[in-house]
Amino acid sequence: PAPPAEAERPARFGRLTALSVGWMATLFLLYASFTAPNVIARWTGADYRLVVGLATAALFGFAALLTFSRRFAALLTPHFLLGWNLLFTLALTLTILAHQISFPADPAAYPLFEPPVTLWHRLPLALMLLLFPVLFADCAFFAARIVAARPTLRQLGGSFGVAGFFLLAMIFAHVFTTVYDYIPVIGPFFRDKFWLVYLLAGLAAGLPVLAARQERETRPTMPVCPSPGLLFPALILLAGAGAVAGVFLTAPKPVPPPDDRETLRVLTYNIQQGYSADGQKNFDAQLALIRSFDADLIGLQESDTNRLAGGNSDVVRYFADRLDMYAYYGPKTVPGTFGIALLSKYPIQNARTFYMYSEGEQTATIEAQVKVRGAWFTIYVTHLGNGGPLVQQEAVMRALEGRQNVIAMGDFNFRPNTAQYRLTTETLADAWKLKWPLGIDNSGDSIADKIDHVFVTPNFTIRDAKYIASPVSDHPALLVEIELNEDCGCSS
Repeated sequence: PAPPAEAERPARFGRLTALSVGWMATLFLLYASFTAPNVIARWTGADYRLVVGLATAALFGFAALLTFSRRFAALLTPHFLLGWNLLFTLALTLTILAHQISFPADPAAYPLFEPPVTLWHRLPLALMLLLFPVLFADCAFFAARIVAARPTLRQLGGSFGVAGFFLLAMIFAHVFTTVYDYIPVIGPFFRDKFWLVYLLAGLAAGLPVLAARQERETRPTMPVCPSPGLLFPALILLAGAGAVAGVFLTAPKPVPPPDDRETLRVLTYNIQQGYSADGQKNFDAQLALIRSFDADLIGLQESDTNRLAGGNSDVVRYFADRLDMYAYYGPKTVPGTFGIALLSKYPIQNARTFYMYSEGEQTATIEAQVKVRGAWFTIYVTHLGNGGPLVQQEAVMRALEGRQNVIAMGDFNFRPNTAQYRLTTETLADAWKLKWPLGIDNSGDSIADKIDHVFVTPNFTIRDAKYIASPVSDHPALLVEIELNEDCGCSS
């Protein structure tokens, strides 16, 4: 007798579970990155507009082929889909690996500057973005095959239970690549394993295609429109054009302060990933606080929310767009730092990132320059690890050796009574103490228990320095006003 049609075959739990895991893996990849182009831009340091544009072009091309080409729809068989998935997973993994830093074990090898991005780094990114619509084909494929299997309620519950466990494991693995230092026993395994999470997710989305049985007659994976129409691709194109236009329309339009400005206002602020002191996400309150300072230079710490744990949001872009400031993010998300960023009313020049030796959480520093009233200032923004390890501050000090007009700000995680502080003030001056030599301001606020600092070259004159405690973050903001005078080379 002829074999029964696939829809009439009894469902097998193993096959059903494989299809369910594949379906869940595609949802994980879409949610974790591909529905939020800013996440991919932060993996690679690529221009956000480029990522949005390529993703839009890929979606439009996929929609057009699916609508108008029956030959393309006929190609979407399990074997073709498997090949497409494997090529996409390879491009995805190479895109991440291209930005994975190989950290030396010798502390003397630091500061370790981030290697430059070349064309070879960009090719896997472009290929990945052009291939990513396979995830939508996967969703349709797995859903159709699960329905066709006609599973019992028990089978469906069991297979989706396994798939749900897989999703949970992927989410935890993703988070552990950043917070490994806080996870006992298993945490260290995930250090520098960001690429592995996406390799496993890509394979889990592609390999379950093998669980589908090839029918005697080739059957398309995706539904074919009964009559070609323009609505589907037109909607994709319209949505994509709106997304690209939105990127340009909301982009900041910085206006440098007037040349007769007498001070340079510098702000350092640990924003705790956009969360308030009581654990509530509150970008707007933090933005309002920052806006009230009217700072020219802003150093942000714990600022990289472009990941699952941060809701895939982009707090740096959100602040920069609304403050009309230039932005440099610093380290990419792939190495697993908590994020530092520099915002500036002045064009940011020669910006680059370097890493410090770390046995725990990974740390990094931004180095950049701005030109103010004819004088160049070298800016450093950093966030040291727990306890402000001396070896990390030593790397920062080596990086800034010989520089003029230095402003080094951040969450240093050390207090004034430490060896790290003494090392720093051998070369630089604490801006707070230049204004308040006794360490206590006229309101009684003391630097003794502070770990957020602004250090400057000793020739600077500090007009004001103040800590601003607010419940919108678990750290106070520190605002410093530097006089623009002949001591720093500023023209009158």
